[in-house]
Amino acid sequence: VKAHNSWVVSTYLKRDEPIAITSCVSGGVRFWDIRTMRAFHHIDANHTKMPITSMAIHPCAPLLAMGSHAQFINVMTFNGNQVGKISHHDGFLGQRIGPVSCLAFHPYKMCLAAGATDSIISIYTER
Repeated sequence: VKAHNSWVVSTYLKRDEPIAITSCVSGGVRFWDIRTMRAFHHIDANHTKMPITSMAIHPCAPLLAMGSHAQFINVMTFNGNQVGKISHHDGFLGQRIGPVSCLAFHPYKMCLAAGATDSIISIYTER
């Protein structure tokens, strides 16, 4: 079944529901019913039109995070509403984050880990 117009970046299978979530490099996210193999929900999660290189889904909360080599991470709800954007490190200098290569949510806490091509790993939590 062809669903995305560019290469797939990430896939996620929900633990307690027959749902798969996929994302592509152009930022499209599709929610699939794996019993019928049909997409029942779609969001355009890339508002910047920069290529997406990674996606993570929180296993308990309806949140997803998408990262890009253009040095940003968008955190949004399953409806496509942006709840946060990370593009700079906290602190006095506030330097930009590196090109994002991987993302992972903690299984229970509101905590996101990000890896970048500059060999830096960052952990982000709610304030």
